[in-house]
Amino acid sequence: MPKARWGEEAEFFGPRHAHREGRILRALKRRSSRGRHLECAAGLGSLSRSLAREGRSVIAADLSLQSLLAIRRSQDAGSVLPVLADITALPFPDGSFDSASSAETLEHIPEDAAAARELARVLREGGFLVGTVPAGPKQWSDWDVWADHKRRYTRRGMEKLLGDAGLKARVLVWGWPFLRIYDDLFLKRVNRRRLETRGPAEKDPALKRVAQLGKSLFLVSLLRLIFEIDRIFDGLPWGVGLLFIGEKLLPPQAGKKLDKPSSSLS
Repeated sequence: MPKARWGEEAEFFGPRHAHREGRILRALKRRSSRGRHLECAAGLGSLSRSLAREGRSVIAADLSLQSLLAIRRSQDAGSVLPVLADITALPFPDGSFDSASSAETLEHIPEDAAAARELARVLREGGFLVGTVPAGPKQWSDWDVWADHKRRYTRRGMEKLLGDAGLKARVLVWGWPFLRIYDDLFLKRVNRRRLETRGPAEKDPALKRVAQLGKSLFLVSLLRLIFEIDRIFDGLPWGVGLLFIGEKLLPPQAGKKLDKPSSSLS
């Protein structure tokens, strides 16, 4: 396991990160625009701050004090409240939140079923959980080793995970072909080099240049536009990730069966 913690350094934030967060934001906005929101495993808080700017009251939960302090020091934190919390044992009462998100988190958790149950528990009835996980066990690479992933997910596996937690699951494969090309030709090579570099990326000149490129607004915006083309091909099985939505169902009427989960996110 590398000395640097995944998600705590600027090198992790570039066009792929921005595109993925944009998809989560759109999915949440289509279902609700305000209310109390839980961002679990918030990292440095980029998604939390975006949600707060939309008018939500956001609790940013994470196990990393370094990340939470960075959120607190942010000038645009708005109504984001950082809270030290374990995703498998959240310190909130049942039904505390109107919505929740957890991006690229469950694949790191040994007990991902416990995490899914906790996220479902703290949602109010009718609330939504939105998030992403890496897709396809066959896509396992050095990236997963560097990131300390425990697994990658199939669409059916994610539907079952959320369904067992009491959520009506809708899961979409996303990120093909352009994001897949970006990962295979560029990002996997970067992460292979990162895996071999102990400590901060600045120790390696090539990684330092990559981190600087990730801060270029023009380059990030250009690649995000290219990645948007992938939306035409959503649902095809070759994508890099899964976008999931889990709805906390209302108590069913006596004798009425629940609808089966759907793979559509419309």
